[in-house]
Amino acid sequence: MNRRQFISSIGRGTILTGLAALSGVLIYRKSKITEPCNFDFICQDCRELKSCKQPEAIIFKRGKEKRNSV
Repeated sequence: MNRRQFISSIGRGTILTGLAALSGVLIYRKSKITEPCNFDFICQDCRELKSCKQPEAIIFKRGKEKRNSV
């Protein structure tokens, strides 16, 4: 194996590793959206409320916005 083949194979390996990691992150984020809440779903004290995609959290955030605008 000469230097050119070695650098080429390292580059391909790096790109493949990056694509695999990116795919894993995207799949993990998508699966996290559909997971049920870890606790009894007390939105007021939840640290993940801003990024939560649960239907209950969306309803809670909308209600909170209405209360703040009145």
